[in-house]
Amino acid sequence: MTASSPTEKSSRTLLGLLLSILGVAIFSTIELNCKWLSHSLQAASAPLINGFILCFQRFFWTGLILLALFLPPFWKAGKCLTSKDLWIFLLNGAVGVTLSISLYQFGVSRFENASSSAVLFSSNALFTIFFARFINGEEWTLRKWLAVLVSMGGIACFLFEKGAPSRDSLWPVLLMWSSALAFACSVCITRRVVSHYGPGLLMGFSSLFGSILVLPLALLFGNPGGWHSCLTGWFPLSLLILGGTALGYCLYYGSMRYISAYMASMTFLLKPVLACLLAVFLAGERMNRWTLGGTILIVTSLLVSQLPWPRKTP
Repeated sequence: MTASSPTEKSSRTLLGLLLSILGVAIFSTIELNCKWLSHSLQAASAPLINGFILCFQRFFWTGLILLALFLPPFWKAGKCLTSKDLWIFLLNGAVGVTLSISLYQFGVSRFENASSSAVLFSSNALFTIFFARFINGEEWTLRKWLAVLVSMGGIACFLFEKGAPSRDSLWPVLLMWSSALAFACSVCITRRVVSHYGPGLLMGFSSLFGSILVLPLALLFGNPGGWHSCLTGWFPLSLLILGGTALGYCLYYGSMRYISAYMASMTFLLKPVLACLLAVFLAGERMNRWTLGGTILIVTSLLVSQLPWPRKTP
């Protein structure tokens, strides 16, 4: 096998960054879509959808859609799945869907401002650096930690988006940080195996298995009226499933065929910026000097993570 030329490596990296940024841009609509779904149900005097029910609906249908698209070509190529493959899908689904997204859905519902939850969830980059060292063999460098520290400063600025720090209780903050930790672990698992299965097949099985694990929790702890509300709010829920989940994950998972888990997680720091911009243009919110400063810091952290630093010659 011939080694890739620097130009080819650069092209693959740019493709990976483009896919990752597009995926993050789609993810940035999730919080607003969840709020839209909540408002539409309130307008129809329908019960809100419990976090477990919403997680099940999002990933069960996402899993079926992606498997219908990507499993037949996988079989036609003469490939088959073993029990080891199914265990990998189950592990990724349990960590990235059952645990992470269930906590995420409950966290979003407890924040008054959608972009605040996006800010906290984007901190998964910090956890990714830790997990990637052991799961993907990615080294710890001073540049990575410096980029994360700068980005954390930018994220902290978003907590002042209304002119003063958020007074939300500690509970939703812990929910969102726990969700970010589990998501970071799932990102590293994906980075390790995505080149073997492809993003569509990996996300399809992970989504389906993760949603099946969520189903008993949804049946036990979900509000009965929440299942009927899925029909009432079918339009925003469909956008949340098809766009914010199926398409977003395919693009984001696909990017990790070309870039590292660390690099993919760093692009996730654009999520609070994009979520805030969407809130400005779609929900009529206004950016202040804190959110503008946070945007500059986050973009700076991305530049720090990508600029080549001189190495000592042996």
